[in-house]
Amino acid sequence: MRAMRRCAAAVLLWLAAAVLPAAAQEFPALYSVAGVSADDVLNIRSAPSASAEIIGTLAPDQAGVEVVAADGSGTWGLVNSGERSGWAALRYLTRASAEDGLALPRRFSCFGTEPFWILNITQGGAADYATPGGHTRLKAGRVLTSRNHGGHYLLPLKGGAGAVIRRSACSDGMSDRTFGLSVDLFQLDTPELQSGCCSLAP
Repeated sequence: MRAMRRCAAAVLLWLAAAVLPAAAQEFPALYSVAGVSADDVLNIRSAPSASAEIIGTLAPDQAGVEVVAADGSGTWGLVNSGERSGWAALRYLTRASAEDGLALPRRFSCFGTEPFWILNITQGGAADYATPGGHTRLKAGRVLTSRNHGGHYLLPLKGGAGAVIRRSACSDGMSDRTFGLSVDLFQLDTPELQSGCCSLAP
């Protein structure tokens, strides 16, 4: 009887360990599709349900999938497909490991509208800032993580500029897509402040 109880307790602990990481982990994060047959696809659905309408698909070997949030059960992840957001089963998505322990990857992009602008952060510390009126390459520093506010980051940029990034739901105002990072981009020499969203997807 004791052995059976120990076995049951071990099973419960294993199930908890399998479920808790998906529910407790931070979003957004990058994932890769896993466990899908080579001749099949992973469906993106309009709601976190296997019976909901299919609005898109992910290839069986697709990498760099940005999961913006999880549903209440921790079994479905919110992803962008075309001009809208939908839900994919997290059991078929494997989370990519963070680089050097950073909460943000070394490559990501931020953008805003009215006026349109985009800031691409690439490997090697380069930052490309573009607007309809021109393009500027800036040197980016290491992303700093707030010590007392989880999910708050500062990206220093050369020339008295920088970006304050927060983990919070964000809309680009032009589509039905949802993003998991909001940003305030400041330039002290102008001075100027622009707000928008960020995406981890390549």
